[in-house]
Amino acid sequence: MQIALIGAGPRGLLVLERLVALQRVAPQPTLSITLFDPYGIGGRVWQSDQPHELIMNTAAQQITLFYDQTVAHPAPFTPGPSLYEWARDEAGAYLAGRTDLGQANTLAAEAVTLGPNGYASRALYGAYQQWFFAKLTADLPKQSYVDLQKETVIAVRKNGQRFTVAAHHGGDFDAVVMALGNSANTLTREQETLAQFSTANNLQYWPPNWPSEPDLSAITTEDTVILRGLGLSFFDFTARLTEGRGGRFVEKDGQLAYLPSGNEPHLLAGSRRGLPYHAKARNEKGPSELVPAHFLTPAYLAKMRAQKPASSSWFWEGLQHEAEFIYYSLLLKADYPDQSVIDFQLRMLADPEKTVAALAIKEADRLDWATLMTPPKPADNAAFQRLLDAQLPADIEAAKAGSKHGPLTAALEVWRDLRDVVRTVASGGMLTDDQYLDQFLRWFNGLNDFLTIGPPVVRIAELKALRDAGIVTLLPPQMQVAGKKGRFEVTSGLFPDFRARGTVLIEARVPAANAPTAQNPLMQQLLHDDMATLYELQLAGDRRFQSGAVVNDRRTLQLLNSARDTQGLLFFWGVPTEGYHWLTTASPRPYVNDVALREAASIASVIWGQDPA
Repeated sequence: MQIALIGAGPRGLLVLERLVALQRVAPQPTLSITLFDPYGIGGRVWQSDQPHELIMNTAAQQITLFYDQTVAHPAPFTPGPSLYEWARDEAGAYLAGRTDLGQANTLAAEAVTLGPNGYASRALYGAYQQWFFAKLTADLPKQSYVDLQKETVIAVRKNGQRFTVAAHHGGDFDAVVMALGNSANTLTREQETLAQFSTANNLQYWPPNWPSEPDLSAITTEDTVILRGLGLSFFDFTARLTEGRGGRFVEKDGQLAYLPSGNEPHLLAGSRRGLPYHAKARNEKGPSELVPAHFLTPAYLAKMRAQKPASSSWFWEGLQHEAEFIYYSLLLKADYPDQSVIDFQLRMLADPEKTVAALAIKEADRLDWATLMTPPKPADNAAFQRLLDAQLPADIEAAKAGSKHGPLTAALEVWRDLRDVVRTVASGGMLTDDQYLDQFLRWFNGLNDFLTIGPPVVRIAELKALRDAGIVTLLPPQMQVAGKKGRFEVTSGLFPDFRARGTVLIEARVPAANAPTAQNPLMQQLLHDDMATLYELQLAGDRRFQSGAVVNDRRTLQLLNSARDTQGLLFFWGVPTEGYHWLTTASPRPYVNDVALREAASIASVIWGQDPA
């Protein structure tokens, strides 16, 4: 059997591992696997030679590429080290003397100091993937062959029962698995206007990109850099333009302070919301620790699926109750020892709204959803800056309290633990298409990112230090940018009189998953030849909404055409399906029956002629 895997990042490696595992227990006469990726093992995102100051936002002990006994599938589980365990036990020997691997000495030094709850550099995760591939291919079953081709696949075409992969070393294959990542998109009208203005006025403009890739060396200390976006890419670009230029963070009087190198530009950063993503809680959980659902239970979800309620408020209320259950349990234990936590929990399980309303606590201690969800609306920019003076330290302290002891961050952490519950709601037919578009894709997604997919707390502490040092200025909400009088000009929809000007504009976000505009020849060929189709929503009033998400079979992950038919052993999963699937960018986590591990196992099983998980 000849199999092509397109994409050599974590998803491609997971499928490779499952195919090899199945070959051991149910061997094919011959198994030949070819991986295609122009960036090699790790794909575009996880290269081991990228700037070392770029870090992950998941604790090292919660990242794996190995299967364990929790993964719901009959294929053999193959235990192996998490990223943390690998760094502790294996990395030194693997990295020693590796002149062929970018910054091997730096990564070896990092591995020595990485703790289970530390945040590894993205480069170290890339090295872990390379080690995983080397380990896997060094001990293949008999009659098994794995080949890596560092090249771009430009097309996959049906050829009878087989598939022709168009690449320099392409050919015909019995099965093809595509695990593509984000792709650069054609510029929007606004981006094209800004790019043209930049060229005409000798400025610098970076459309959405991968923070590790742009050559920022042309940015000088004379430049004022505008960063649009306050999510994870913002922290990456900020790190490259500060720590990456020789600046240092030091402890001073119990606070983090920044010592400039003198090579930093001035950074102006903002977004529509005006606030950076909330810091992740200091991790206190082991790899397998998940808070179970107390309200959005399987039985309750089955009931909602059967009823198909007209309103989706039950979903949002359920998520609120899940967070409130954790928040008030921890709050009572820490600050109200005279009140029984067990009594509170029993009452809340029976009647959550009445129980929360009746709590005898200070008003300031209540979980204020309106403040968490709603962007601030201060009177002027000075008032907004004072709000940040209070908010950043408060966010730091809340995150430092931990994922099992800090009431607020532990409460928000529970949404991360319940990701499979959210996936069930998103894909289980419990929302109408209008609800899915307006209340899930357009509203909940952004809120969830803001509250739960933020950076490690150290990044917020660094931001505070950079702001205190005058290196970074956070802009007021409702940020808008236009070219004016030879400079990029920032205004605020909240404060009409606010103006700021810069010479460099960076769109601090990765390209959106949007297949129709993706500058990827393979993606465009699949759509053009009707081998792939887009997810469409049927809205009220005979309106339709076409998303940018590619559709696959939810159970087998086989690619679907416009007739919603599978096309043999042709599979498609990952980032380009975002919007049809949910949260496709998360790295695999050990001991929690992780969705990526399950999906890779399903793909391999279908290729082997077995039922998927």
